[in-house]
Amino acid sequence: MAKPPQASAVRKSGAMLPAAVRQQRIVELVRQDGFVKVSALAAHFGISPMSARRDLDALSRQGLIERSQGAAVAVSATETPQGLRQLSDAEMREQQYETRRRRQIVAKQAIARAAAALVSTEDKIALDVGSTVLTLARELVKHAGIPVFTNHLRVASLLAGSRCLVLMPGGIVRAQELSVCGQQAADDAARGWFTKVFIGVAGLTAQGGFDASPQDTQIKRAYIEHADQVILLCDASKFGKRSLAQACKLEEIDLLITDAAPGPELAAALDAASVVVQVAT
Repeated sequence: MAKPPQASAVRKSGAMLPAAVRQQRIVELVRQDGFVKVSALAAHFGISPMSARRDLDALSRQGLIERSQGAAVAVSATETPQGLRQLSDAEMREQQYETRRRRQIVAKQAIARAAAALVSTEDKIALDVGSTVLTLARELVKHAGIPVFTNHLRVASLLAGSRCLVLMPGGIVRAQELSVCGQQAADDAARGWFTKVFIGVAGLTAQGGFDASPQDTQIKRAYIEHADQVILLCDASKFGKRSLAQACKLEEIDLLITDAAPGPELAAALDAASVVVQVAT
């Protein structure tokens, strides 16, 4: 097995990258994670912290990132800095998804870690669409041999490089969320049986969980109706909100994993529906 490169060699290699190439990669990292530290960039590219700060300052002047103390954050998807080209519809959809994914990111990570802790090697699970479920998929990468059924293309792509067995339905690809939907997808999901399904919602009230997409809601219904345990992943920012389509009733949820205790009205409704509430910290 080849020895790992010496630190000096790594620094030399990183420093030899053209500044334009390195800065483009920095933009990709910031957009992917939403936040990156100067120290992490210096270590990643094998450059000095001062060089990393200069790169961030240059990108900030172009409006490609926003600077913060010792770090950089992604710009809002709705911002179009003067002098930059107009984004295509596909690029705007991707940035809108990434912006939404970064919201409540600490809460989503805590929820995802708590959910991943429930998964065992005997499970056959289904993963819904949504940013919190995608965060869970990142936690599941280290699980070996678990069958995972999903209609979320991002989840499938992420887990395809892991030791999980990834299964997908046929159907129509919905560009907004990169999800597979339609009657064929619902029929494929209904042919299986899952020990656990993890679903996300756009809002949660005393009347149940709500989603913005009737197409994705159809797949959620198939998951819910063919599972031993239904686990809802929902951060507290969605409490009290409704959306276009009702995805589930509270009585259909076995476990709610969230980042803060629900308010009195919602808490009472969850208790009446026998929903177990787990607050992840």
